[in-house]
Order: sequence, then C-alpha cells, then structure tokens
Amino acid sequence: MMNVPVRRVLGRKITTAAAALALLAGLAGCSLFPSPTPLPDIAPATPVSALPPECPFVGENDLTPVRIPLGTPRETIGSVLNAYSGWLNAGSELVTAWSPGKAVPENCVERLAARNAEAYSNTLFTTHSDMAWQEYFASVKAMNQQNLAAVRLADPGTGGRGKFELLQEIDSSATDSGTFLKFDAVYRPVVAGQGSWEELDKPTRWYVELVPAGEFLVINYIETKPAAGYPAA
Repeated sequence: MMNVPVRRVLGRKITTAAAALALLAGLAGCSLFPSPTPLPDIAPATPVSALPPECPFVGENDLTPVRIPLGTPRETIGSVLNAYSGWLNAGSELVTAWSPGKAVPENCVERLAARNAEAYSNTLFTTHSDMAWQEYFASVKAMNQQNLAAVRLADPGTGGRGKFELLQEIDSSATDSGTFLKFDAVYRPVVAGQGSWEELDKPTRWYVELVPAGEFLVINYIETKPAAGYPAA
C-alpha cells in the first residue's frame, strides 16, 4: 500500500515538468521541434558553350554521337555505317542554323569539328591513345570539317548530307565477346568528285572488330582498303 502515494507523486512531477516546458515554448514563441532551416536558393548554372565566345553557342548536348547498338552482324554493319555518316555530318544542322553562316569566323567550323572528333572517338572506340589511332581520328575529323565548311559556304537550302552505302556483306560473325565484320561500302558525298574523302568515296573494303560495352558496341580495330571488282564511277 505504500507504493500508491509514490506513483501519484511521480505522476504529478512528470505532469508539472511537461507543463513547464510547454510554457517556456510558448514564451519563447517557437516550437520545441523547430522546422529545419530552408536551403538557400541556388541559381541555375549558366550554360557553357563548347565553342569560343566569338562563335555561335553550341551546348554540350548538341554534340551527342551516333552510337552502335547491339545487334546481329548485318544490323551492326548498318549501325557502323550510320555512325560514320553521323560523324562526317556532325554539326551540319548547327552550321546551317548559323545566320548568316558566311559571317561566322572560319575557326568556329574547325573548333566544332575538333569537338565532334573528341565526342566520337571517346564514344565509338575502345581507348586508343597511340599515334596511329590519333592520326586516324584526325583524318575523320578532317572529313567532318570539310563537310561543315561546305555547309557554311553553301546558299540557304543547298547544304546536304553525304552518307555511306553498303555494297555487300562479305563475311561477318558474332559471339558473346565480340563481333567481326567484313563488308564493302562507299561514301556518297553531297557533290561527287569534290573534296578529299580518304578514298572512301570509292568502293572500300572494311574490316571491323567490335566489343560489347553495356547496351552498345565499340570499335576495337578497323581497317579500310580499296575493294576490287566494282565498275569505275
């Protein structure tokens, strides 16, 4: 029976303490559990152009390469040619929109081609830093720059896009570890007979080895050389 008064005393003490805390909170004009301090507003980052200030604005998202998706050997041949067509024509729409294009400094075309080469070489190929690969990337960059320069100087509505055309599939195979392609193709420039296309505007035999990289394929080896047996253009 002696325990009952003790419980009552403790209950009164707890009730009194709670009332005191509530009173203090009311006097202070704040909650016992204040809301967290709101984060300061962060201004959106200023878009940065991939080209120098004297050139028209080109965002990083405007330089997205055409990838090579996983597929059958026949599909992969088409994807490889599509990716190369994409690289040789990369930036054509941007240059066409430069108004007037002829007033844009010439170095802007060169810088755009350089950024395209960086984007494509880092995306379509396994890591290659030796001199031979750099020379190869530079040759494709030069063809892209050549296309862009022609678009820049063309009259409105006359700038077109060159493309690769498959002539025939020779021998192709695929395993889980990679895909090997052997085929003949030709590049059809906008204006035949003009420009230097590394002999790709003539029937060319391609040897391409690709390896998987996630949902895409990347080129580990590529070689092109003249293909015989086709009539002269």
